[in-house]
Amino acid sequence: MKEKRQTIQKGLIWEAVSAADNHPNAEQIYDSIVVKHPSISRATVYRNLNMLVDEGKVKRIRVLGGPDHFDRTLGNHFHIQCIECKSVGDIEMLADLSISADSLETYGYELDSYELVFNGVCPDCKKSHAAKVQ
Repeated sequence: MKEKRQTIQKGLIWEAVSAADNHPNAEQIYDSIVVKHPSISRATVYRNLNMLVDEGKVKRIRVLGGPDHFDRTLGNHFHIQCIECKSVGDIEMLADLSISADSLETYGYELDSYELVFNGVCPDCKKSHAAKVQ
């Protein structure tokens, strides 16, 4: 992968993704940057996020029913998405979900990477539901 030139905007976007304690979507990244840098545009954020993904510096997490989220952790790992607020976080898995080389060979594939997103309800949404019931 050829690395493209580093711009101030790309640096700001990389810093926002790196500083996030969750897996923000593009709009959340934009919101975190525009406070200090009001001249940045949404288009710049989206374009530079795509460049960072293409350069292999940020991982795109595709989720059902919501916008893509972005992760600074590049290694293969698992994610969980809240079905209520659409937030995304990491989840630690103890089970071995490996695929046998024979299975891949049978179908003619060579495994490059994988992406697995679990769905559930996050702690904040659970609290919100519990408060509404009381």
